[in-house]
Amino acid sequence: MISRTQLYSNYPFIHTALAQLGEPAEQSLPEATVHLIRLYVSNINGCQFCQAMHDEALKTSASSKLYERYKAALANEDLSSLEPFDQAALFLAHRVTSASSCELDKYLQHCVSESQQLAIIGLALQINNWNRVAIGLNL
Repeated sequence: MISRTQLYSNYPFIHTALAQLGEPAEQSLPEATVHLIRLYVSNINGCQFCQAMHDEALKTSASSKLYERYKAALANEDLSSLEPFDQAALFLAHRVTSASSCELDKYLQHCVSESQQLAIIGLALQINNWNRVAIGLNL
């Protein structure tokens, strides 16, 4: 199996390129929402390495009450208990991850600005790629 060291020495730009995809989200979205999106996408992709990492990051970035609400929503696959902004963010992240062509509900579209939508798309692209790296390396 290929090691992380081998991958990063052959593709030294991976960290920088993937980090840049997430920067707009890290600057414009609440920290807990960023980690929620990363955890949600990692759950969809079945990347256990990233799930564990982003679950821990979510736990430290959200209040315990909010963390429990996030975890319950993800476990039950019922996002209706989340604030409309988080619902819209996860819906868009799911759309990017599953490559579906459904449109954002007009109500939810009003919750997320165009710049936030772009940031969420970049973040979804980032974590989808990190998931594939982790899965490819059997982490």
